[in-house]
Amino acid sequence: MEDFSLISSPIQPHLQNLIANCHSSLVIASPYIKKSAVDWLIKAKPTSLTNVSVLTNLSMDSVLSKSLDTTALHLILDEFQTVSIVSLPYLHAKVFVADKTMALVTSANLTNGGLWKNYEYGIVIKGEYAVKTILDDLSAYMNLGGAVSREFLDMVEDKVAELAQSKIQIETNTATESLRRKVQKSQVELQDILLAHRVRTGQTINALFSDTILLVLRKHADGLSTEQIHVEVQLIHPDICDDSIDRVINGQHYGKRWKHYVRRAQEHLKERGSIVRINGKWRLSNAK
Repeated sequence: MEDFSLISSPIQPHLQNLIANCHSSLVIASPYIKKSAVDWLIKAKPTSLTNVSVLTNLSMDSVLSKSLDTTALHLILDEFQTVSIVSLPYLHAKVFVADKTMALVTSANLTNGGLWKNYEYGIVIKGEYAVKTILDDLSAYMNLGGAVSREFLDMVEDKVAELAQSKIQIETNTATESLRRKVQKSQVELQDILLAHRVRTGQTINALFSDTILLVLRKHADGLSTEQIHVEVQLIHPDICDDSIDRVINGQHYGKRWKHYVRRAQEHLKERGSIVRINGKWRLSNAK
């Protein structure tokens, strides 16, 4: 039987209760994560909690504004035995799931503001079916994101430090043309680093788009045209489906040719028997 209870600020006591009842694995979805909140999480966790999966949004804006601490992600990698961190653009969900038994769906990020200071709201859910549904949805989101490794974080931190130093120079000196070009180059290099890790090791853009198409069609049982699929895919992957760029990074194409790769993924799924086209609309094969 499902059990639902409404919660309001502060969120920290409710999250602490969830963590106390987490015996082995914790799933976290939070666009913003701060080191101070992760420090608290590590102190609050039971010793049996060794497996953590994190879904976040490691974007240029979030790392440059420090709304997402890369040091917090490093700490999670250091302190838990089994860790999976995935970055997904436009993530806005804030969800915490203990094992497969309890979930907290809330407006609060894993930050001091979210847990202690802000006026937040949420719901605690217990029950096998509801929690499994939440975990399945989060897993589908994670399949659309890129894996975050220590090496990736190190590269991002190095580039952010370089940009921060340039910003100090700009603030203390008259910005020269060469300095402006240096900042612009560093920003492009940071964006390339982020793009290069949007596709998992061993995965292709075609495979990523295939997973995305299947997710989109599950939400539209009546089917979508190719043009409608393009709209949905671009909303999910705005960084990869950017009409203003044309880049090849590690053999993967990002930017202007994205529609070509979406159509290729559609044909692959059709040949595999996963989707069908009826009256100009694509549907899942089991939804015919």
